[in-house]
Amino acid sequence: MTNDTSDDPDDEAQRAKELRETVDPATATDDEIEALCALIDGHHGRSDAQEALWKIGAHPNCTRRVAEALQPYVVHETRRTREEARDMLMWVAQNDLDALDTTVEWLVENLDTEDEHVREPSVTALETLAETKSVLLRPHIDEIIDCLEDESLCGYAITLLATISYDYPMAIAPARHDLLALTEDETVEESPLSAPLVQIALVCPDIVDPVVEGLRDRLTEQAGPQQIGTAVALANVAIAYPDQLSVVVEELLRRVETETGDRFRNLPRGEILNTVGRIGAAHPDAVVPELDRITPHLESDDHRLRAGAVKALGDIATVRPAAVRPSVDDLVTLVDDNNESVRNAAVTELGKIAAADPAVAPRVVTALDDRFDSTADTTDPILAAVDERYSDDEVDMSGIIDAYKRIGAAHPEALDPAIEDLRTCLNDEALSCDAAEALGEIGASRSATVRPAVEDLREFLDDGSLHNRSAAAIALGKIGADDSEVAALIRDDLQTLVEDRQRYVREAAAEALGTIAAADTELPTTVSDSLWPLVDDEDRGVRVAALESLGKIGASDPNIDPHWFEELQADLGDVDAELREETAEALGRVGASHAELAAPAADVLQSRLDCDDEYIDVKASIAEAVRTIKRSHSDVVTRSETELQRYIDAVPPLHE
Repeated sequence: MTNDTSDDPDDEAQRAKELRETVDPATATDDEIEALCALIDGHHGRSDAQEALWKIGAHPNCTRRVAEALQPYVVHETRRTREEARDMLMWVAQNDLDALDTTVEWLVENLDTEDEHVREPSVTALETLAETKSVLLRPHIDEIIDCLEDESLCGYAITLLATISYDYPMAIAPARHDLLALTEDETVEESPLSAPLVQIALVCPDIVDPVVEGLRDRLTEQAGPQQIGTAVALANVAIAYPDQLSVVVEELLRRVETETGDRFRNLPRGEILNTVGRIGAAHPDAVVPELDRITPHLESDDHRLRAGAVKALGDIATVRPAAVRPSVDDLVTLVDDNNESVRNAAVTELGKIAAADPAVAPRVVTALDDRFDSTADTTDPILAAVDERYSDDEVDMSGIIDAYKRIGAAHPEALDPAIEDLRTCLNDEALSCDAAEALGEIGASRSATVRPAVEDLREFLDDGSLHNRSAAAIALGKIGADDSEVAALIRDDLQTLVEDRQRYVREAAAEALGTIAAADTELPTTVSDSLWPLVDDEDRGVRVAALESLGKIGASDPNIDPHWFEELQADLGDVDAELREETAEALGRVGASHAELAAPAADVLQSRLDCDDEYIDVKASIAEAVRTIKRSHSDVVTRSETELQRYIDAVPPLHE
């Protein structure tokens, strides 16, 4: 614990407190900022100094100066001081990228210093900042690539290239042959090399074969958890390049079948099975013929393999439900497995299977309902009384309700037998939030069935639990979209919640208002007036939810206000990547739905594809939005389908 007090009135603590109370963030001097930075390295007053720096750093006049004043402390000899300085720089990165350009440049220059005590923390700081906002390193990629030629800097360069490889595979592609050569160098650690090479391979077909060969060798040589990341990397390449599918699927299944069965190896074997299933969801023809090599693991003595096989079948069923249908009874049996992870996997995957296959949905719901009832009957009231909310039984019940959500969204009629159980769960503190969400999914297309629960859900809007308020708001929005009377009943409630002090509640209210307004042509203008202020909310999640809802409303509103386009165009340059993605989607929806906005929306989106600093996943969202417009107004889009698909395919479907 940090000691922030002292008996000496002239010590650091007194000085820090004085500065915190007297320094005006708008007029802070360089000397005051430097004094506060020095105090974060002190023994007393650290908390006051940090609090003052947070406030000063938030002011536009001071952000850059705070970042620059922190530089010496990023490479400080004391680990705690280094970490606190990095934390502050990460916060700056979330809010003002420009304020960090000189700091990042200084850190990159430190790569070439002979002082290891400066170089190592500089690399750590660069890696931390890149994980927060990898765009910070984009201007320095060439310098980092050049470091590969220096034996003393090579390892650091690989680390940094790996960190930014997901967002900028094309930018680091010039290093691909150097990186491949390093895989043959026994003095270079192989593990960090796979990340940048795999990401580059997704956009540069010329290195796919050697990358796959290297990953296959590594999968054979590695043991334990290290194999999991390699298996995911192989799967990503195979999904992007189907001509690699047969060899990759065979390699993965062989690993599962030939590895020894000790506990250490069964963890990756189970995860590799899971990975094969996710390949099957993307390319079912490559995996469905191999189901007889997956289903026997449902009876394995090791719970990791049972769980892996269950997850694989669930993923495959989302695209080929008939292929998995013969295994449904075996999966139902595993709902009562003696291992919690297998039970939870079985419940989750059965929910996915039933959502994809109406033929088995009633059978699955009956099995889940039986499990639900037996769990409820056996829950120990003494444990419940002492708030043992995370017991195995309650985990099972929560998982069943999550499965109901999936089934309810696809086949709500199959859940008629479970409606009363869900209403009862609204009174259970541990399950009420999940139950509200499930009722919302069912009510989205079957509102009459859940109408008796509407008043219960409305009471949640005034509940002390922010999670209950959020879940109820979203559920009522979905029900209201299917029932205009419910929409009229809850609209004022939701518009009040957009001003709630809890960010999650504001986010939920924004989502719910968008849902009901998109379904009712008389509501868009009134609701959008409530949502536009949330686009500038202090919380990113609220801003994203508001933009998503405004996109839905704009697409359905025949009398859309022209200023919408201007607002959305401005948000496409927001510092937050997720917000840019949501803005792109909103522009795509509005452009596709309104002929007069199709051309300007397509133009602004397509111009962003040429932005060198843009993340590859944001470009994928932009490409999807352009394609949305192209389907309705092909004459306003200049990009070819092949080019748009290239941006979309550059994002790997699986993550470790």
